[in-house]
Amino acid sequence: MKKTIILTIAVLLAGIFAVSCDKIEEGEYLKHPNNSQQDPTDTTGQKTLFRKVLIIDFTGHKCGNCPKGHKMIATLEGTYHDAVVPVAMHCTSTYASPEPGTAFADDFRTEEGNYLCTYTDLEGLPAGLVNTLDPLSLSNAPTEWATLFANYVNVTPELSIEVIPSVANGSMTANVKLTAETACSRKLSLCVYVVEDNIIGGQIDYESDPTTIEDYVHNHVFRTSFSGALGESVKDDTEELAKAAIIEKSYTKDVNSAWNIANCKVVVFVYDTDTKEVLQAEEVAVED
Repeated sequence: MKKTIILTIAVLLAGIFAVSCDKIEEGEYLKHPNNSQQDPTDTTGQKTLFRKVLIIDFTGHKCGNCPKGHKMIATLEGTYHDAVVPVAMHCTSTYASPEPGTAFADDFRTEEGNYLCTYTDLEGLPAGLVNTLDPLSLSNAPTEWATLFANYVNVTPELSIEVIPSVANGSMTANVKLTAETACSRKLSLCVYVVEDNIIGGQIDYESDPTTIEDYVHNHVFRTSFSGALGESVKDDTEELAKAAIIEKSYTKDVNSAWNIANCKVVVFVYDTDTKEVLQAEEVAVED
């Protein structure tokens, strides 16, 4: 009888520990936020407002560890869906320089990417900025990006962003509207980027066999900025911006013939000019 009781208790404890382990392995950062599975449009036609999180991934097609960052972003997208707003900045002469006549012939480097590389005092790849432009917040560990991401995704946004991109006569236009969802006394800066998905090219991946992948799919590749690497000031004082107040901007830029417009998106984010925290981000596909 005593042995039977001990065995029963052991089985119960094993079950409890098994359930606990499942919860721990799931990881807090992979749980769906309260809003991540909501349809962006409800039955009344009103958009559901939620915080979106910018991730700037400094990367290079000849960086063998960089696919770890790409995979982390894909994991976050699979969990948090539209709450993830990624930008892949290919940079450095060591890891992003082109090799004509090979799978690495494309040069994804840009003036803005090179500037941000210097601005952040980048020393190694992969590296990421999660919802900030503060160089001191640069993280070289993709596993840490998920934890940083979770700090923001369930926070109620102070501002909302609407962006309408269009292309006509060889030019791309982005009309942007910021709306204060609560009274805001911050200084504000606005960045408007163009990224491109589904670019096939070479990538070195140390976790792959062979390590050189000639038909790698590059996503979120930064192409250009309408407003410079760090954007422009759209509110340069700490006077209160009333709730529901609107700031509107319009940008136009020539389209590069190397881009596939069907795969391009406009990424817009607004950040606190002083603290560098990104307050809201948005990503919208370009319609040709």
